[in-house]
Amino acid sequence: MALQQYLEEFTDPEKPLKHSDLTRLSTLGPEDLALVKGAWGRMEPERRVQIVTRMADIADHDLTLDFSAVFVMALKDPDEQVREHSVSGLWECEDRHVITLLINLLQCDRSERVRTAAAQGLGKFAELAEDGKLLPKDRERILLVLLETLGNRGETPAVRRGAIEAVSAIDDDAVREAIRNAYESTDAEVRRSAVYAMGHNADPAWLPIIIKEVGSNDPAMRYDAASACGGLGEEAAIPHLLPLLRDDDIEVRLGTIRALGAIGGSIAKKALASCLRSSDEVVQEAAEEALEQAEYNTDPLSFTFHA
Repeated sequence: MALQQYLEEFTDPEKPLKHSDLTRLSTLGPEDLALVKGAWGRMEPERRVQIVTRMADIADHDLTLDFSAVFVMALKDPDEQVREHSVSGLWECEDRHVITLLINLLQCDRSERVRTAAAQGLGKFAELAEDGKLLPKDRERILLVLLETLGNRGETPAVRRGAIEAVSAIDDDAVREAIRNAYESTDAEVRRSAVYAMGHNADPAWLPIIIKEVGSNDPAMRYDAASACGGLGEEAAIPHLLPLLRDDDIEVRLGTIRALGAIGGSIAKKALASCLRSSDEVVQEAAEEALEQAEYNTDPLSFTFHA
């Protein structure tokens, strides 16, 4: 069936979106994209939300599919949910031209949710820049706009949280100062984002603060602190993490298991092996995955991959 006929079905909100149909929107050329644009305006907002959400989910499970052309088109959609999910759908896209689109959304979009998603989306490019996969001027643009967002007191806490988490990938004194300032905030969620950022920043100097927050009374903070320990990868954190394997909060326990897998080492692997005897199947599964990661981190060549 031709793409035009599929698009006519897409406009009908009563018809289910089939996986096989949606894959036809992958890797579109200019002519096919023009057809999609023509049909897009005839769809109800709920249908457009449904399409971008499903495409993002499909792309997350099949990296051979590329819906970026449709996601970029949908960044101009009048519906904020469509724009938000389209930003999320571009998470695997490494095209440097997307940087400008995300910056424009972060600075100009009227929706807090879209601005937050745009800030988070820039985090992927911050990582690429820090890995030397982008031009130096791209790194400077990303750094500048995210720091400006953090310094904008007229911006909402949610957007500033997205910015601090995104910029934390960059090794820069101004970034470390921003993280320290965020940690001193009176807003509990901003402080949690600062702790997350410390782990993402991967500077061992953050370890004392992170270890302190591992013992927080707030389970959400304990979770972020455990995750930050995994980000740092410092074995010195392991003795402080072990008590969290018995935490009352299941998310804290699971976050701790993942952190131990990321850190690795004999003590971490022994603790993870004990989790395999848990009566909770979710804990068992998480421990198995973490043990695999710990083993791989220890000796990547020991793993045999099967097609």
